Amino acid sequence: MPSVKFKYQDERFVYQKLIDQVNILCVAKGKDCLCTSGYRSLEKQKIINSQSLAQRKNQGGYQKADGSVWTSDGKCWAAAYGKSNHCYCIAMDITDSWFQALTNAEIKKYGLVKPMSYEPWHVQLLEHQGISLSQKEAIRNSVLKGADKGMDVKEFQAMSGLKADGIVGPATKAKAKEMLQCCQEILGNDFKTSEEVIRACMSSPEDWLVLNKMVSHFKDYTMNIVKRMGGKL
Repeated sequence: MPSVKFKYQDERFVYQKLIDQVNILCVAKGKDCLCTSGYRSLEKQKIINSQSLAQRKNQGGYQKADGSVWTSDGKCWAAAYGKSNHCYCIAMDITDSWFQALTNAEIKKYGLVKPMSYEPWHVQLLEHQGISLSQKEAIRNSVLKGADKGMDVKEFQAMSGLKADGIVGPATKAKAKEMLQCCQEILGNDFKTSEEVIRACMSSPEDWLVLNKMVSHFKDYTMNIVKRMGGKL
């Protein structure tokens, strides 16, 4: 059945009704489409903005202090950092030619809208036109709840009681080592000897145990790796 696919799996966290409506459109047209940009983290938004600026240097493109990218004709091609509707899980970019050719009059019956005439690939739900920031944040939090996404430096700092400035300084490194060692103990990976490491990690431990006994400094070498990866001080 025709449907929308995501180019990047880390961007698939989009408001489900938007995905559903695009899928209904795909079925009606009998064509698949590719979402080249869905949900964007702050880090991804910064990358997108940098790319957008580079693409429009010859069009009088410039970047404001908030990170947004504009051209001299007054068009905004990339929103301020963290402020794009992509960051709130309520927008998708679909670059298939058949999709870009569709007008707002054609997609309105599917509950969809292309809010910017100069970006025929950008689509949202009609019902999300003009919603408040708090509503956007609620949608994003709902969509990302339970999502398989990594923790960034600021989130780690906030969780561990540090100043959440995103800077990996001595205090952040020390806290990371402390917490990593605690996690290793919880997971049963707090190895005390090289033999424990080999038996837990190698598919053919007996072969490695021979090396452990015969090769000079093999035990020290193994335990140094454990200490380094385990965050032990």
